[in-house]
Amino acid sequence: MLLIRVMQEQEMDMTVELLAESFAESMLLPKAYVKLLAFLVKQYLIERRAMMPHAATLIAFHRRDTDGELEDIQLAGTVEVTFDKLGANSSPPTPTPPKDAPYICNMTVKKSLRRQGIGWHLLKASEELISQMSLAREVYLHCRMIDSAPLNMYSKAGYSIFKTDSVLILLTFQRRKHLMYKQLPPAINIIAETNSLYDDDKNLAQTDV
Repeated sequence: MLLIRVMQEQEMDMTVELLAESFAESMLLPKAYVKLLAFLVKQYLIERRAMMPHAATLIAFHRRDTDGELEDIQLAGTVEVTFDKLGANSSPPTPTPPKDAPYICNMTVKKSLRRQGIGWHLLKASEELISQMSLAREVYLHCRMIDSAPLNMYSKAGYSIFKTDSVLILLTFQRRKHLMYKQLPPAINIIAETNSLYDDDKNLAQTDV
């Protein structure tokens, strides 16, 4: 079972821990830096939560059914969604997305639960929420060039490369990134599409955004 909804205040610490571990992994940092990253991530999440309803952080809870017995529910992933200019990040990554367009970022799935479609469902839940909260239909997100699995997922979901970092970005010790975009269908169509995805998957039964 997979449950996706907006993060509540009391769920911030567990979300911070998941993001800090993921950032440390992606930046090849030793575990000793996780606590420092967690402090910085928490300040960021507090600021972003204050941006509601112009932005939101979604979290996914997962419970596996093993031989008819349900395991303990656990935090499986998270993603941040910006709906308009008022919720836009003041210092977005490059290439810079349009500030007045919806933007998806900081998608993270717990390492032990990857390759189970959780990232895909977080993406679809983000698109559904955007369709409900914004009149804009163009959605943007970033993907590092070296991250082939996320890039394939975004391409499969209908995202196209809009712009790519210059090689000069390597001089700042950053990985090159693609800025990708997608034209969302009308709200009614995207909600129906998302609902059918969950109905068809026996292991992912419930969403609540």
